[in-house]
Amino acid sequence: MLSRTRPPIVTIFAVGILALACSGTAFAGQVSKSPSGSGTYVNYCGSCHGPLGKGNGPMASVLTVKPADLTTIATRNGGKFPSDMVFRMIDGRVPVRGHGGQGMPVWGDQFQRIEGGTPEASRVRVEALVSYLASIQQK
Repeated sequence: MLSRTRPPIVTIFAVGILALACSGTAFAGQVSKSPSGSGTYVNYCGSCHGPLGKGNGPMASVLTVKPADLTTIATRNGGKFPSDMVFRMIDGRVPVRGHGGQGMPVWGDQFQRIEGGTPEASRVRVEALVSYLASIQQK
């Protein structure tokens, strides 16, 4: 019996499309209606803060300031997750120690460029990321 295999380029193309779909990334000219907070986290935060938010990402060992454990934000704030403050830290309105002032980079501006320059799309993406961070808090 002959086995059928896909040409490698078809498989690579399919994997690329799937990766874009899972990450919540929009195609040129489109705004993602519901970006994935976890996908955004993996793409923009995980390299420093780690895949589970524990502050142990692959870049952590080369940074001057150790990345924060993002699973203990609520614990560090009296048991309440401070959504508004976290939103302002992500979009750049609140400076974050270790990020060179507002050079985290300021994800609010970065997300506007990704999403075609719209502040609304940036806000939606930051909200999704804040919701994801709230969901990974230690109990």
